[in-house]
Amino acid sequence: MHPLRFQATQTQGVNVYRYLPGSEIAVTQHWPGLFQEWASAATPYTEYAVNNNNMEEMAVYLGLAWRLTAGLARYAIPSYYRDDAAEALGREPALIDWEYEIEAEEPRAARDHGFVPGRSTVDWRKPESRENAHRARLFELSTPRDLVGLLHAVLLEATAEVTLFGVAPGADRQADLIASLRGSVRPGLRSILREADVFVDLTIGCDVDSYDAITVASVADLQARIDTLAIDYARRIEAYENNGAALTDMAAFLHALRDLAGITLDVA
Repeated sequence: MHPLRFQATQTQGVNVYRYLPGSEIAVTQHWPGLFQEWASAATPYTEYAVNNNNMEEMAVYLGLAWRLTAGLARYAIPSYYRDDAAEALGREPALIDWEYEIEAEEPRAARDHGFVPGRSTVDWRKPESRENAHRARLFELSTPRDLVGLLHAVLLEATAEVTLFGVAPGADRQADLIASLRGSVRPGLRSILREADVFVDLTIGCDVDSYDAITVASVADLQARIDTLAIDYARRIEAYENNGAALTDMAAFLHALRDLAGITLDVA
């Protein structure tokens, strides 16, 4: 059993934990059905953003991000494909000027660029889209299915990225977070995060020479919590791989993905 290994560092008063699997992805035994036609309405992709390229590890990432932000209000920035994300979630986000950027173009390394000016696709048929071409979007998330929707929106490039903020519930904290991501002054994690907040960035490699990277940051020390979750996911992965022969149909596989993720999609 090999738990997910996070590298821990501290930068400007913020604890940063980073998982860089390279080519050694978390799940190594894959369901053969991922490489077949899917006839059912509920599929690995609709439910967990799992396909035959970004495979069962996506369920692990989804569950890990959601569980790390448990008890907090969740807001997320989908990189670039803001209009697709709004359509997927069926709600309007807040306009912001900054988004987070991590490059993972080497197997065991990542370039953390911090907050960078927002950028997005533009629907030239819509005046509001044209007018805000250089702004990013911040979405409030209610359940893990919302996070899956954002992943659907961004899994269109060589690299996909969703940045998740877990902050104290309440309208005042929401307004403060939005304000901190607006304006001409580049923000930093220390200026945004409060003591109980948790930041999670999911960078997903979708093409050759693009790799996955999970970045977690907090003012508080999260080492014990991350270690506990990493060991739990190692156990879940082991149980999933040992049960592979029993996954004879789509329903069984989706049930196994739920156990692998450790969350229920429609429960906050």
